[in-house]
Amino acid sequence: MDLARMLGILIVFGAPGIIGGGLFYHLFHSWVAVWLYEAVLVFTAITIARKAAGGKGAPSEH
Repeated sequence: MDLARMLGILIVFGAPGIIGGGLFYHLFHSWVAVWLYEAVLVFTAITIARKAAGGKGAPSEH
């Protein structure tokens, strides 16, 4: 995967990670809730990055 695309994915998921983490802490007053949210976000980012890199589920090029 090219570097620009990977940096774009990190930026797209980095902003919700920072803002969402603070929001989850404000709503639940629990670090466990924040870590669960962050884990789901990281899993989603990795899944999307793998698909963008040509992993399973990506359309084949002809």
